[in-house]
Amino acid sequence: MDTKHVHIFTGSMIEVNRLVSDLSEANINSIVEDEGKSAVLAGFAVPNLSLTHRLLVKNQDVKKAEIIINNYLSNDS
Repeated sequence: MDTKHVHIFTGSMIEVNRLVSDLSEANINSIVEDEGKSAVLAGFAVPNLSLTHRLLVKNQDVKKAEIIINNYLSNDS
């Protein structure tokens, strides 16, 4: 079983949290990396707060997750 996590989306906290919920409903576990918080803790400035959250899923779930993310993006515009 492949347990490597793959970066699949970058966006705001609101967008990423919505996708985490959608993925969870499809039984896809995910990890959220908050680059803004990491930068602040390290003493760096964050140039763009709207793109500070990265969403990662297991390699085995990428195809299913991409479908969910694409549906979200197409309905969002």
